[in-house]
Amino acid sequence: MLERRTLALLTLGLAAFSPIQSAHAQAARTTRQAQVTSATPNPFDGLFSQSQPRVRRLRNGLQVISVHWPSPGIVAYYTMMRVGSRDEVEAGHSGFAHFFEHMMFRGTEAHPQHAYDAALQALGADNNAFTTNDYTCYTVTGPASALSTFVELEADRFQHLSYSEQVFRTEAGAVRGEYQVWSSNPEQPMWEALSESAFTRHTYGHTTIGYLADVDLMPERFDYAQQFFRRYYTPDNATIVVVGDFDDARLDALIDQHYAGWRGRRDRPSVPVEPAPTGGRRDLPWAGSSPPRAMIGYRIPAFVTEGRTQAASLRETAALQIIHGLAFEASSPLYQSLVVQQQSVLELGSYSGDFARDPGLFVVSATVAPPADASTSADVFAPTLDAIQAELEGIAGQADQGHGRPSAERIEAVRSHLLYAVAMTLETPASVAVFLSSYLAVGGSLDNVRAYFEALRTVTAEDVARVAQQYLTPSRRYVVTLREGAAPTPASASEGGAL
Repeated sequence: MLERRTLALLTLGLAAFSPIQSAHAQAARTTRQAQVTSATPNPFDGLFSQSQPRVRRLRNGLQVISVHWPSPGIVAYYTMMRVGSRDEVEAGHSGFAHFFEHMMFRGTEAHPQHAYDAALQALGADNNAFTTNDYTCYTVTGPASALSTFVELEADRFQHLSYSEQVFRTEAGAVRGEYQVWSSNPEQPMWEALSESAFTRHTYGHTTIGYLADVDLMPERFDYAQQFFRRYYTPDNATIVVVGDFDDARLDALIDQHYAGWRGRRDRPSVPVEPAPTGGRRDLPWAGSSPPRAMIGYRIPAFVTEGRTQAASLRETAALQIIHGLAFEASSPLYQSLVVQQQSVLELGSYSGDFARDPGLFVVSATVAPPADASTSADVFAPTLDAIQAELEGIAGQADQGHGRPSAERIEAVRSHLLYAVAMTLETPASVAVFLSSYLAVGGSLDNVRAYFEALRTVTAEDVARVAQQYLTPSRRYVVTLREGAAPTPASASEGGAL
């Protein structure tokens, strides 16, 4: 499964809960909501008021994060590998992190694929995986009584994965089919074009699924796949997140028993540094039926920026999250003007919570109302693009632009809404596990995650204006538009894996 966003995954969880479990979850959620909106404590502490995450690291570098959660009889067991499309630095090998996610379900000598699947199904457990730019996450959620089985099965496949070359080739064909499905959605070629435009050197320039030419060559990469496993599937690159109903001592004993012998050290590829942004625009035709669409990306810093103080970089990240809400929530003046009143825009939104390990993008998307004359050569996107830029300039302090600089009360309302929304999503063990996994992948440590929520609590109107003025400018803006027309020739298909 592919994922571009991170916090959007927070809604993942068990499909059903017993009435007792639901009551527990509701009571805990009410407590969290009250505490994260308090002006005094760090909101992160409020989210985990009943049980703070416990951090443990084995001698081989494996990190284990465990949290007790009010979910009697249920446990989530997640394994987050800090490898994604970001690490695909070799030309011709884009998409491999995602492809390897598929291979991780092909079994081991001790537990072949059919035995692995049958064991989890017999327990009524749910398992899955997803890949992003920065990490790959493997998920298991099921009865707490089966924790020992989950640990045994997961530890085995992460240390002893085994498959034949024929199985490898078959799975490569499945990924090729996934690319075809993926590219049939007009937003996906737009994301591919935006990534390529905004990142000419950094590996964020190719999407998680990779270039089509590289996907076509995957069946021939059997030897490289073996290398990939040894390079990135190592204990010092893994974080296990356990959430729900479990005993600490028993969990520690199980982890020691099954993971202490895991060996290996993560390869650290030299990811190219992206030059200063210059901005740009690409217009894509589309063969199918679609209203006009625009995708805008502003180059912004990483979640935590190395070489700067932690507090300063996280404060910028927090301020950018506030701007997402100020400009693009359904209650925002811009949304109300374009979507509700003028009805010149059908959909307007932004990728709030789309954090990145390296400098990434602040992404805005808009679906524009089709022009009365479908054959017009006029730029149907210009009014919307201008309105969005004016709104951001108003937030930056230019009173004559957009709806002007937001009040302190408006900023506080957006902040409260952000924290409340996080508290609302942390209901199941699975949602808590994916929350921690995604933040740890980009933040690197629980301390940085906690510090981010402190920055979100204390960020000021001045911070918001300064960040908007510094980063959300035309010189850092990349635009991709799409309109009905002749079928485009994707750059990825002709350029292959060039980075």
